[in-house]
Amino acid sequence: MLSNNLSTSNPHQRKLVIMKLTVAVLLLTGAYAGKTANLRRADTGSRSLAIAGCPGETDFSVTFDKHCNYENLRDKVFSTKTSSCTVTKDALMINLLAVSDVNAAKAKVTDLCRTAYANTAETFDFSEITKKGQQFDNEYYAGGTYLNYEIQTDDGENELKKDAARVGRIFNDQAQRKVIDLPYYLNSFDPDQDECDINAAFCCWVQDRQAGDNNGNCNTPYESQCIDRDPGDNTNFCYTDHSRSSSSTLNVDGGYSIFGDVLGNKENIEGSVHCHGFAWAQDDTDVSAIYKGNNLFFVSLYDHMYQRGYVRNAPGAPMCGCAENMAVVTRADCTEIAAAERFTFDYAGGQFSGILAKVRDLNFNACRGANNRNNDLEAYYQRLVNEGKQTQDNLDTLRETLVGTANGKCNQAIVNFLATKGITREAAGAAAAGMEAIGGMTLEEEVKDPDYALEEATSTQNTAGAMMPKVPKADSGEDTAQAESTVVVVEELPEEDDEIVIETAEEEDEGALSEEGGPCVIDELCNRQVSWKPSLWQGPRQR
Repeated sequence: MLSNNLSTSNPHQRKLVIMKLTVAVLLLTGAYAGKTANLRRADTGSRSLAIAGCPGETDFSVTFDKHCNYENLRDKVFSTKTSSCTVTKDALMINLLAVSDVNAAKAKVTDLCRTAYANTAETFDFSEITKKGQQFDNEYYAGGTYLNYEIQTDDGENELKKDAARVGRIFNDQAQRKVIDLPYYLNSFDPDQDECDINAAFCCWVQDRQAGDNNGNCNTPYESQCIDRDPGDNTNFCYTDHSRSSSSTLNVDGGYSIFGDVLGNKENIEGSVHCHGFAWAQDDTDVSAIYKGNNLFFVSLYDHMYQRGYVRNAPGAPMCGCAENMAVVTRADCTEIAAAERFTFDYAGGQFSGILAKVRDLNFNACRGANNRNNDLEAYYQRLVNEGKQTQDNLDTLRETLVGTANGKCNQAIVNFLATKGITREAAGAAAAGMEAIGGMTLEEEVKDPDYALEEATSTQNTAGAMMPKVPKADSGEDTAQAESTVVVVEELPEEDDEIVIETAEEEDEGALSEEGGPCVIDELCNRQVSWKPSLWQGPRQR
């Protein structure tokens, strides 16, 4: 039939047949090409054809005044569709993002939001707050500089509101309108170049330097009523492990400070201390993570120093730092941020791109914590865990620093810490008189370390003016006993107990060696030898 039609003598019929054949061939070719293209898209992950009547057929742009996340971008894009677009919200986003399912779409939008924050011009560098350089900032957060040390005089010198006036301006102009990142150039926030381990930080202040603000007990006249005054007390200090914060406290390389009375079962003996902090989610696009530098500025510089006059650090600990670098305390207050933002996203060439166009406002609020425990850092962290924003392991780690306010928690933390230093107690019989129990541990007599026992033993002898004991020469096997020396020997105890032998020479021994290896002279630290067998020390008995 085809040949008959083609061979017809009627030119119009022949032309019609040729046109039909051409259309048929084009349709077949198009269908084949479409299938091939779809196969290629499946292989490469590129976007499939736009859904008819829906956003994506042409380029478009959307702006929304909400936080950047999948749900907010999805809802804004879907609001631009016409009635001819009949797909669901998620189906539209899956098509536009060229992904296979909703989880993949959410992950891709998270990446887009991360880029939107990274590319924004709405930022302010933390170092611009004081504009005094890295050394000044490090010293301030360690508890130093004139902002911490000075106190106003009666004639108005060293007035905090004037000396720190820039802090007030930064709060009004930048802290509520710009993104400020956490200053990892500060030693107390990045001592090991690994940032904060568990995404939590806090400050502790021990002095109030400003009167008339209804916080702390500094009063006027300043020169008589504001010397060594206290902040509002909201925590108990347990102990400071100086090795946790040696680089941040500038001049303390090791050791520890204990702020409890374990033997007397007493806590809160350190005086007034005020601690306040913040924490942030693991997702770096969460509001709590984006504005953590703003939170540090507010907590440390504006709210507590500028507004309340709270200053100075506890001995051996930074004034502010990552939680793992701070002193061990019972609790800390907490601030969280609510952000009003504006984002713009463009869709062009089959791809999204976005940017944080404006930080409209930031509000600094008391944290809402789990179980209706508000304004509490540990409770806020528990809420982050409950919401899937933090891990239980990190919360457990935080609780090693914020040990809780229940009676005995602080002293138990001290006992546990001293055990790591080899200072322990042995359990005694339950019927022994005068015992106290802390956390299930039976406490008997005070345990003395060898150096203290040595000092106590020698204090009972009249050794005024005596020299330090001689140190035997290396590998000589020489005994430390010398002529005309006073020997104090603790009474020999049964085999399972301790024996301490202390020797002090009454005359200068030119053979003794200093730490540097030369002859030992007055005021040099000379080596000494003490025989010590570790077990429960019951106190010195002389013979």
